[in-house]
Amino acid sequence: MKNTMFRRVVCSAVALSLSVSCFVPTAFADQNNSLDTQDESSESMTGTDSIRQTSYSKYLEKYEDTARPNIDEIVIKGSDYIPDSVSADLVLGTDTSFEGVDDVLYWANQQGSVSYEVDIPQDGRYNLKMSYYALPGTTNDIEFSLLIDGESPYGTAQRITLDKVWVNDGEIGEDAKGNDMRPGQVEFPSWQMDKPVADVDGLYNEPLQFFMTEGKHVLTIDSDKAQFVLGDIKVYNYKEPKEYESPSANDVSQLKGQMITLEGETANYKSSRTLYPTSDKTSYMTSSSKGYSPTKTRYNTIGGGNNWNQSTQSVTWEFNVPQAGYYKIGIFGRQDQMRGMYSNRRLYINGEVPNKESEQIKFYYDTDWSVVSPSNKAGNPMLYFFEAGTNTLTLEAVPGEIGEIMGELDDVVFDINSYYRQIRQITGPSPDEYNNYMIDVAIPDILGDFEYNAKLLRQEKKEIERLSGSGGTEAETLEKMAIVLDKCVKKPDIIPEMMGQIKDNVTAVSTFINTYRMQPLEVDKIELCSDDTSFSECDTSFFGTVGHGFQSFIGSFFEDYNSLSNDEDAAAQECWITLGRDNAVVIKELIDSDYNATSNSKINLKLVQGGITEATFSGKGPDMALFLGGDYPIQLAVRDTLVDITQFPDYEETIQRFAPNIMTLYTYDGGVYGLPCTQNFPMLFYRSDILAEYGIDPEYDLVSWDRIINCLPTLQRNYLEVGLRLPATASAGVTMVSAVTENGNTFAMMVLQQGLNYYTADQKKTTFDTQEAINAFDTWTKFYTTYSFEQTYDAFTRFRQGDMPVLVNDYSFYNQLTAAAPEIKGCWSFRAVPGTFDENGNLNHAANSEGQCCVIFKKAPDHQAAWDFIKWFTSADTQMKYGNNIESVLGPMGRYSTANQEALRGLSWTTKEADLLLDQMNAQVEIPIIPASYGVTRNVMNAFRSVVNDNENARDTLFWYNKDINDEITRKREDLGLD
Repeated sequence: MKNTMFRRVVCSAVALSLSVSCFVPTAFADQNNSLDTQDESSESMTGTDSIRQTSYSKYLEKYEDTARPNIDEIVIKGSDYIPDSVSADLVLGTDTSFEGVDDVLYWANQQGSVSYEVDIPQDGRYNLKMSYYALPGTTNDIEFSLLIDGESPYGTAQRITLDKVWVNDGEIGEDAKGNDMRPGQVEFPSWQMDKPVADVDGLYNEPLQFFMTEGKHVLTIDSDKAQFVLGDIKVYNYKEPKEYESPSANDVSQLKGQMITLEGETANYKSSRTLYPTSDKTSYMTSSSKGYSPTKTRYNTIGGGNNWNQSTQSVTWEFNVPQAGYYKIGIFGRQDQMRGMYSNRRLYINGEVPNKESEQIKFYYDTDWSVVSPSNKAGNPMLYFFEAGTNTLTLEAVPGEIGEIMGELDDVVFDINSYYRQIRQITGPSPDEYNNYMIDVAIPDILGDFEYNAKLLRQEKKEIERLSGSGGTEAETLEKMAIVLDKCVKKPDIIPEMMGQIKDNVTAVSTFINTYRMQPLEVDKIELCSDDTSFSECDTSFFGTVGHGFQSFIGSFFEDYNSLSNDEDAAAQECWITLGRDNAVVIKELIDSDYNATSNSKINLKLVQGGITEATFSGKGPDMALFLGGDYPIQLAVRDTLVDITQFPDYEETIQRFAPNIMTLYTYDGGVYGLPCTQNFPMLFYRSDILAEYGIDPEYDLVSWDRIINCLPTLQRNYLEVGLRLPATASAGVTMVSAVTENGNTFAMMVLQQGLNYYTADQKKTTFDTQEAINAFDTWTKFYTTYSFEQTYDAFTRFRQGDMPVLVNDYSFYNQLTAAAPEIKGCWSFRAVPGTFDENGNLNHAANSEGQCCVIFKKAPDHQAAWDFIKWFTSADTQMKYGNNIESVLGPMGRYSTANQEALRGLSWTTKEADLLLDQMNAQVEIPIIPASYGVTRNVMNAFRSVVNDNENARDTLFWYNKDINDEITRKREDLGLD
């Protein structure tokens, strides 16, 4: 059995000694004292093994021979819930009728659970579909666990996702320079009727299946992301649409000379907020509702930038048909992301898939635009009947044949990763090259499974190449993994030395899976034509391409692509921003629509690439700056270039929108020189699946440093690690926040949790000579001496692979895991950083933050107007709009780290996640930034290295380096004339 717990007895003949040493690494502390215990344990799996063994693919295999009963739909009304099943944290609305639908359940908040009883007529596999109305809220979709008789049937059922409907927030506008302005994406609350419960992982084309025996069953919805009105749940069995039947020649001939054009960027409804209008400048043939321009930005497509690539994402166009009849459909698209493979779309007409062939429309890889017309088996364009009047056309991303292949490969990767961890538990991270670990004896199933997985990898590679119609694709990654497994099977003794290759190739295969499970497509336009009418030309001509390139080149000499405002408005105050262009454009659109349109003062926004300090001291700087971070505000304030914002009468009222201690980062010598816009702080991330294998409860065992230390023997016996943030020093020539004030710094957390700060009240010396600071320094260094923590590591890779199931990181790490590690979705979570208990048993989770702020320069002509502007920008409403708009542009990776507490709740966090973040935000204690912060970093890190690398005494070392710190603080203050 693959994941059986077993006694690993490894015997090693050691050279020069003739003695045989045997050791027994324990996979579970104190749980493998007898073979009986191991056998019992193998019957009930936990953690990752349990999740994989209850995967949807395993579930389908288990029930593949059971019936699919042909039944009438079983309708469960939303209002027919079991009264006693409503959990205490579910807030029910009083309405049982909503927006024209009766007998509903009004789930007013996000959290809770509710159950329904259903009577199944016979044993078999069934599908579910739901009618729901997504209420306005902070989350991007509705997500819940579906339990049958109190248990989730498989992993995917724990992450059922229902999409919301998103629309453009107005028309595509135009800025003062003639460039298109992209509208934001806003929710469009509406009823979604009979939506199948589908596979959110994008591996299966059909709705999810659920096996239920004859008789009564209880269906439970358990959620942290609900907030919707449930109309009904229907139990049914999915039936494929019928094959296409050509209309008669007479019916076809009734319609002549008709063409309807649907511009991609004007799509009416989207299932995801990331499906916004995009821009293509590569071709003069790209159609736009605003006309062609070789130099101006035109939002003329949808799906550009690889943002329409997730299965179940759909785009709907609503249009008027002047004359009923049969139309052929031409989709002007480009799939230039997946080399050697095609992307898939399912076509709906007025909410229904009209025929089997429309279930999967293929878009092959091509760097040029092409016209794809849904065709029958003979390759002829299919004709679709449209009634006169309003109709809808929907394209939905579906996995196609590649989906199930990716599911098989997911299982292979999991199996190999599982064995990698088991091998690592025996050999450790650095195997002894002279030791024969006898892996094939210690793990009896490994060779058979490696051989099976190698064959499966090659089979799937052949199938991928058959589907793509070509060899030599990126699927060669699978062959490389198979070769490594073959070597391990052929010579089991070399398995320990193959660990590096196994790890690298598993990473490569995982990357391949994540890339090829995507379904990218960019759509320029869709044409509906009568049979006698040809689609528009899509192929470019040589002279047309040359002309487009020449005009673009000449225009580049006259277009200022970094300027975002109309330079003719000389009365406006100038504000600089150093973020990316996407961020700057979103802010500019907010300023134009919300601030400049209503305020007496006007703002000109400019996108710059650094140089604010140099420009300021040369007299050419801005009046204001947004997102100024690091120690820049303090360095500029010390040199008397910034406005002290405490002079404004509503200062105290304004700062109530932020965490209590955040202004410390922008305070110097009694003045405050910045208003926060972002706040980054640490959280503790953990792999719940892996910790469950070892009986570690995150809600108890990870709450404090002492309890984490108590867990280390269990983790380290199995070569699992805890990751703490150890900051790198600043790069040469770049001014940064001192590294020892980086958010999540372990030494900083331990000092702050003792009730200390780095400096005395007058900020003229440190507190590092106190017993509390010395204890904190000693504990910090012991993590790397006594407990052998790693000083440098790749947090994302180690956490993703499971080698480091506990780590402290900036809370934006959540964004990276959500976007780039879909295979461990549902296997991880986060909580407050480890804390320290005081003598009264109270737990202190204090840590420090980093952030960016808005500043006003003294050269600004109107300080009050500038203050009004930065107040507006940091307000809850503006911060929510900016955060949601930038997330719609950049996707989950772009979730904004706002400093405004009310705005944070308005972003795409669940109520539970927002509560955790706000609790930690309010526990933050900030470390002042002083002109000599660089000296603190240099000396604390030197003291750290002396203790960790050179085995020096912690107390004495900190004492001597602290003297140098205080000397540097004194010298710097004298240099700046502060003393």
